[in-house]
Amino acid sequence: MIFDTSYSDKEITRKINQAVGLPFSWKERWKMGGIGSRRMTIHEISEDYKKYLNADHYVSTASIELRPKGIIIHFRHKLQAYSWIMPFSSLKIEYDNSLRLESEGKHIYFDDPKNDPFIKRMIKLSTT
Repeated sequence: MIFDTSYSDKEITRKINQAVGLPFSWKERWKMGGIGSRRMTIHEISEDYKKYLNADHYVSTASIELRPKGIIIHFRHKLQAYSWIMPFSSLKIEYDNSLRLESEGKHIYFDDPKNDPFIKRMIKLSTT
């Protein structure tokens, strides 16, 4: 599910926290070596979600945030900020030369991500 997170909304924050857990504490973030990825180039996204991205002639990027029960993919379209929630219970991760994330029948593929340590942390957290 995707939420418009351009502006603070307590109800959206509650739904996000319910789906993927509260943000990690500073101490947990430090021990994990960080909970956020660098920006990665989006290669492909589910047809239903293309309307949330920039036009085809622009490069679209996103970053990933780890949460205790899932991940949040953050991206922007014009002046709007969006957060795509993917709980670990429905998340499928494939990682070789590209990163492929699938959840609830929707997918996003990233080109040649340069976030190897982060991606390994994400895979480890999703399997525990």
